[in-house]
Amino acid sequence: MPCSVVHLTLPKTTVSLRWSMPISVSSVIEAWGQPTFRNPVPADRFDTYADAVPGFLLELWKDLGFSGFKNGLYWICDPIKWQSVVDEWTSDLELPFGSDKWTAVTRSAFGEMRLWGERTGMSITMYPCVGQIMPTDNSDEMSNDFEKDLQIYVSFIADARGGMDLEGEDDRGLFKRVLKRLGPVDSETMYGFVPVPALGGTMMPENIEILDAEVHMHLLSQVTPRTLLVNNPYL
Repeated sequence: MPCSVVHLTLPKTTVSLRWSMPISVSSVIEAWGQPTFRNPVPADRFDTYADAVPGFLLELWKDLGFSGFKNGLYWICDPIKWQSVVDEWTSDLELPFGSDKWTAVTRSAFGEMRLWGERTGMSITMYPCVGQIMPTDNSDEMSNDFEKDLQIYVSFIADARGGMDLEGEDDRGLFKRVLKRLGPVDSETMYGFVPVPALGGTMMPENIEILDAEVHMHLLSQVTPRTLLVNNPYL
């Protein structure tokens, strides 16, 4: 699908090097609670991604697995299972900071996804249900392991504070209403609108079904025009 560009007037946000709080798995658990669902990480993932993602993400995999939190609202991604989705959504993007090799880090029950770039750090947030992609260049925060670990940590903590819910067209959060009606998603599924918004569907809880996550994300990439949300500091 073609990609349009929207220029935002948001200030650039960077990870501060002045950090006094400990970066720890226990702090992530404190923010999100114990996982509702736990899926062990295959041993080969640690070797495959040892040089591709920060050590703190590997530590989260080791201690928490590819787990789901808050009854499936928030998931740690198995990057191999999500790579084809990542590749399709980032294909041919004309980003202000150039291309990168991205890995899926986390995703929400609605498919919102955070990506790690080997060169640019936590540099892409995807909102597939509406076709939006927000790039953030963190290449200046990649000089040492601490800076890389901090980006992962801040992403998890910020997502916990933000909630990761999706608002419906009635300006109310959708997650609790859909959870009550359909039950939770698992590591292989997601909440999706039927029909999808790009084909005229409305973003209301009665139009949500539990769908195969990978299949639905590929479908969204094929029918939803991509919009690149670009911050002024990178223009």
